[in-house]
Amino acid sequence: MKPRQGMQGYRMSTLATRAASLALVLLAGCGAQTVLLGTSGGHLFVGYDQLVTPGEETVLEARLQSGDLLSDRPGHAVRFLLDGRLYGITLTDREGMAQLPFTPQREMDYFFIATPTATGFWSDPPSAVDVLVACRRSDAPLLIVDIDRTLVESGFTQVLLGEPQPMPHSVPVMQRLAKEFCVVYLTHRPELFSPKSKLWLCRNGYPAGPVLLADVEGFIKGSSGFKSARLAELSEKFTNIRLGIGDLVTDVLAYRSVGAGGYLILHPHLLEPEELLDLARQVDELPQAIQVVTGWDEIEQGIFEGRRFPPGQMAARLRELARSDAQ
Repeated sequence: MKPRQGMQGYRMSTLATRAASLALVLLAGCGAQTVLLGTSGGHLFVGYDQLVTPGEETVLEARLQSGDLLSDRPGHAVRFLLDGRLYGITLTDREGMAQLPFTPQREMDYFFIATPTATGFWSDPPSAVDVLVACRRSDAPLLIVDIDRTLVESGFTQVLLGEPQPMPHSVPVMQRLAKEFCVVYLTHRPELFSPKSKLWLCRNGYPAGPVLLADVEGFIKGSSGFKSARLAELSEKFTNIRLGIGDLVTDVLAYRSVGAGGYLILHPHLLEPEELLDLARQVDELPQAIQVVTGWDEIEQGIFEGRRFPPGQMAARLRELARSDAQ
């Protein structure tokens, strides 16, 4: 029998694993946080992306935290720039949050740069961060995409400690999809990982789109609860959430809960025979609107060439693999 990583390694996005990772980050100290979170000079500066409709009033937000335990930093001036021009300046509140109202009028992407001023820092201020306000009409087609083991080939441990690689063929397919959809990255990663997540997507050539991460409440809900709640919120404003791509059964069930079709990316090479059989049972119960694949080449064939990858076909494949590995 081939040695496998097992279900625990496969599901690195579970609440228990990420809770342990979050505790590690907070206790690691500034030096290690630079590696784990991509902090700058002992500071964590996070910009919050938005997805809104034309004429909808929203709030630009960026949060400043510092030190080993990432304490909130009130009273710091933060500038918001749009197209190289100053949009506004405000002070962080007692939770370290800088906020400015903004009402987009046109359907387009508004790329703000949030940057703290140098005053009040014992070292260099943190680097500027992007704040994307994606403005789309309410019936714009949306594509919801997970990150870990969907775009990122490895699990969350590699995200923390190294430079993970993209899943093969995911970048060109995502670039192609972005021509037809508004891309929304929806991940259960804690929002502390926003700078590192956005930088990784940009460096690897993925298309621009709001990156929605979990706050404390969403993190506690677990991946399924968080994503279902965020999708329900989005569906109140956007009526055409058309497609979702993720690596967990709960991901695609969340997509279906708002009427979207879905692609479930599986990694059967990570599982033991009994885990393959359990996964086969789960896959067999999926709605036929869900396509089940093992890579982005199949996603491209399904979306652009009309190929079908029904759950039953994958369930049979998983059972056969389990029998073969058990011998």
